[in-house]
Amino acid sequence: MTGARCAGRARLLAIMLVAGAACVAVGPRGMMTPSPAGASPVGDCPPHGRVVCVDRADGGHSVHVRVGQTLMVVLNGSTLRWSGLRQVGPVLLRSKGAVSHRGGGLTASYTAAKAGRTALRAGGAPKCSPGKACPQFLLLWQVRVVVG
Repeated sequence: MTGARCAGRARLLAIMLVAGAACVAVGPRGMMTPSPAGASPVGDCPPHGRVVCVDRADGGHSVHVRVGQTLMVVLNGSTLRWSGLRQVGPVLLRSKGAVSHRGGGLTASYTAAKAGRTALRAGGAPKCSPGKACPQFLLLWQVRVVVG
């Protein structure tokens, strides 16, 4: 391996470590509960009464929902372009329509159909202006979903 390739890989690893550290620094939000009507938004999630909402800050954590309850995913596209939202593991969540992609962001709603444990996963890539230097990384976002 040449010195230039090794240095390039070292820079890429450093960028990935910084991005990973930024995600870890957010800290756990613990068990989520439905927000009361009229509550102020937390992160990118708008208040929706009995709907449980997860956003980028919830990545790496667990959320608890009841069978029949709505789970909303809101991933803001201000700095990342989100794609590939999918359920990983047992299919316990039923999609409530198509995933919406606007301005690089992603919004989707699910109904908890069966009890158990599953996960939702999406990928985020940096949004870059044409002709400008752009970091090359992919951020894996995942939230564990416990349906009870």
